[in-house]
Amino acid sequence: MEQSERVTIGMTNSPSHYLMGRPHFYGLRHSRLAVGFHPQLVRQINSELSTFVSCLDSTSYVGEIGLDFSEDYVSTKPLQIACFEKICSNLKGKSKLVSIHSRKAERETVEIINRNEVSIPIFHWYSGPLSLIPQIIEFGGYFSVNEAMTLSEKGRRIISKIPLDRLLTESDAPYNGKSNILQALKNLHIDTEIIYNNFKTLINTIK
Repeated sequence: MEQSERVTIGMTNSPSHYLMGRPHFYGLRHSRLAVGFHPQLVRQINSELSTFVSCLDSTSYVGEIGLDFSEDYVSTKPLQIACFEKICSNLKGKSKLVSIHSRKAERETVEIINRNEVSIPIFHWYSGPLSLIPQIIEFGGYFSVNEAMTLSEKGRRIISKIPLDRLLTESDAPYNGKSNILQALKNLHIDTEIIYNNFKTLINTIK
């Protein structure tokens, strides 16, 4: 879940869950709902791909989408890639905030996003090579970080390599439990007002 001091975006893991939740978000001033297609569920929700595409016109927020080649999910790699290619091709030319899952598949994820010119990719809980961060920045990418990242040496190293104007926050709740990411970033001497302004700027680009 991406969040700032004033606006929260609820991520979903499938088009059907998005459609279930959407009526509850009508009229909420400080909450948004994103349509997702989580790579870990690709085998179960493959039949919902056309529904995902049809939902894109109903929201400016997308996520989570992406690739996951970790041990438990690498067996679906070809199907993940096919679905992610289809999703990204339908995002081309659309101004939407897109939350990207890229676990153990960072290079492939970056290649597909870049090739399809996805406009505002936000890498959720990035854990890939530091060497890819400049490339992601170059094509307009952002990074959303959570409290768990601030508690590990690798996570802090990644955060230190992200330019402040490309940094956003997330709770990743309920998966990541209770979170106080803003306080965690303050403990790292990061000005959270900058992060709020980053998010405000992105919101204004899709209005």
